[in-house]
Amino acid sequence: MSVSEQVPMRIFVTGGAGFIGSQFIRDWVRTHPDGDVLNFDRLTYAGNLENLASIASHPRYRFVRGDICDADAVRSALPDGCDAIVNFAAESHVDRSILSAAEFVRTNVLGTQVLLDVAREKRVKRFLHISTDEVGGSIPEPGWFHEDSPLAPSSPYAASKAAAEHLVRAAAHTFGIDALITRTSNNYGPFQFPEKLLPLAISNALANRPIPVYGDGLQVRDWIHVADNSRARLMVLAKGRAGAT
Repeated sequence: MSVSEQVPMRIFVTGGAGFIGSQFIRDWVRTHPDGDVLNFDRLTYAGNLENLASIASHPRYRFVRGDICDADAVRSALPDGCDAIVNFAAESHVDRSILSAAEFVRTNVLGTQVLLDVAREKRVKRFLHISTDEVGGSIPEPGWFHEDSPLAPSSPYAASKAAAEHLVRAAAHTFGIDALITRTSNNYGPFQFPEKLLPLAISNALANRPIPVYGDGLQVRDWIHVADNSRARLMVLAKGRAGAT
C-alpha cells in the first residue's frame, strides 16, 4: 500500500517555507492529491515562499504567517479536525547558536511546548517532531548513532533540540499524545539556504573565493539528500509506531 493511500490527510506543517519543510510540503501535495496542508511559518531569514512557488496555487494548500511561540496564533490557524502536526520550525544554525542561544531556546524549546499544548487542546491525532542527529553530540570514532544513543549535545542549538525531544516524549507519556520523533544527518539539495556548508562551498567555488574549512578539516560528516529524507518522513507519518524515535 502506498503512502498516499494512508491517513492522515489533513496536516499542519510548521516551518514549511524552509529548505527541508518546503521539500516535505511539495512531496505531500504530489503524493496526497486529496489531502489538505496548511503551512505555518514566521518567514525568518531562512524561510522563503519562493521554495513553494510550484504549489502555491494548489487548491489544497494554504499558507499562514505566524510564530509557533504565539499560542493564540497557533490556535487560530490550526484547523479543526487536523490529523497531524509536523514540526519543522526551528532555529538550526550551530554557529549562530554559539553567538547567541536565546532565540534557539525560544523557538526550539518554548515553541515546541506551545505546539504540544495546542495539539492536545484541539485533539490533533498525531504529532511528528523533526529533530537532528546533533542531539547525540560527536562520535569519537567511526560509527553511527542509533535510536537509543544517549543524548549528549555539544552546542546550544543541539541542546535546544534535545530539550524539545524531552518535551515531546513527556507529552506522549503524560497525556498520551501520539508523538513521533525523527532525527537525520546533514541534508543537502535544492533551495538550501547559502549559509550551509555545501551551497556555501559551491557558491564560493563558482565565485573563485576560498572554500571554508572547519576546524582541522578532518571531521567526517554524513549526508542525506533532502528528497530521500522527505520520503522517509512521509512514511513515518503514515506508518510510524506511536512514541518511537
